Amino acid sequence: MKFYIETFGCTSNFGNSHDAARALQKMGHIPSTLEEAEAVIVNTCAVTEKTERKILQRLRLLQGDRLVVAGCLSAALPGSIGEISCRGLVGPLNRDATVKIAGLFPFGESGGTGNSVYSASRSIAQESTRSPACKTAGKDTGRHSRNDLCGIINIAEGCNGGCSYCIVRKARGRLKSKSLREIIDEARMLRDSGVVEIQLAAQDTASYGNDCELSLPALLRELCALPGDFMLRLGMMNPDTLQPHLAETIEAMQSPKVYRFLHIPLQSGSDRILGRMGRRYTSEDFAKTAGQLRSALPGLSLNTDAIVGFPGEAAEDFQKTLDLVGLVQPDKVNITKFSPRPGTPAARLYDMPDRIKKDRSRELTRLWLQIAARNNERLVGRTLQARVTERGRNGTMKARAANYLGMVVYGNPVMGSSIHVKITASNSYYLTGWADLV
Repeated sequence: MKFYIETFGCTSNFGNSHDAARALQKMGHIPSTLEEAEAVIVNTCAVTEKTERKILQRLRLLQGDRLVVAGCLSAALPGSIGEISCRGLVGPLNRDATVKIAGLFPFGESGGTGNSVYSASRSIAQESTRSPACKTAGKDTGRHSRNDLCGIINIAEGCNGGCSYCIVRKARGRLKSKSLREIIDEARMLRDSGVVEIQLAAQDTASYGNDCELSLPALLRELCALPGDFMLRLGMMNPDTLQPHLAETIEAMQSPKVYRFLHIPLQSGSDRILGRMGRRYTSEDFAKTAGQLRSALPGLSLNTDAIVGFPGEAAEDFQKTLDLVGLVQPDKVNITKFSPRPGTPAARLYDMPDRIKKDRSRELTRLWLQIAARNNERLVGRTLQARVTERGRNGTMKARAANYLGMVVYGNPVMGSSIHVKITASNSYYLTGWADLV
């Protein structure tokens, strides 16, 4: 069977897709182009209504007997796919789902063999889950991530949280941590295939091991002990699950193999709204955690998330979000306009007019863009060490600083190389500079 995988959503979804591609190839199936594929697997996301609409539009274009719909949308809201003609529905692309997909397309059914070309992925980056790694993908061989030098390891599936607005737990279930040995083996495989950046992904990376007497700091220590020239990037983690392991996590992040980057959601600066959201921390907890991290890890790049227009959010609640963002000075804020998800407790609450959400989204966007512009402008004229991970446009390359800050680099540096970059310009999103090899 020749197969093609198309992926929407977060880093964890991409990790699932790459695991599935490898598993299918081990079974003897062949990655292919969309045009030649006998099985078209779409790995979906259900995080917002906007994302759902875009995915359904794509599914309508791909519908037919070769289409299999996988991921969070098919697991949490299968009724939304009822009008789509497809071969079958499976949930998140774990081992069982991959075996089920293979069973839907028995060998010899179409008689095709074909040549291995690539399994492509595509992402629609939704506001609430987009990390620096979530972007439109290019070729994907199934060996690792969306480009040749970055790989993903899903260290856990599911979540033990109780957020009133979230539908992902319905799709992925409770926390199930991957074994330490399995993660180490995956890291070795990625390292040996030439990966220089390994992204550790989960719905909440700080909760890793809470179900099996392991912990994220212990995992980091094991991974950092692996020989090889690679960097680790931690995925999103919640303040309440990070705090019990904060000191140990900070200690593990002192390793030169770990990017000084963290993605810690705020969601709201109002304790009243955080309570309605089912978030298990206060605004003071968030500010204190950010302060401790910044003090212990100089140069740390801190990304966060915010939901605007949550039911019951008054003007003074939103102002508290603006005030806290101004205090903490995050390097990026991923902003989501509240979107009621069917079956969640928040969907039963009064949803405010969309114009208010849009106004608040624009105001918060202006604030974090100003903060990011100031933060990045301070780096102009400095020389930073970075790792080249991607090809850019017009002969440039893309690189990551030690704190994962992105930069566009001139000077023809080699892919995967460690370089010094003289920063010549900046904006709210990235730096620009010229490279010298280290």
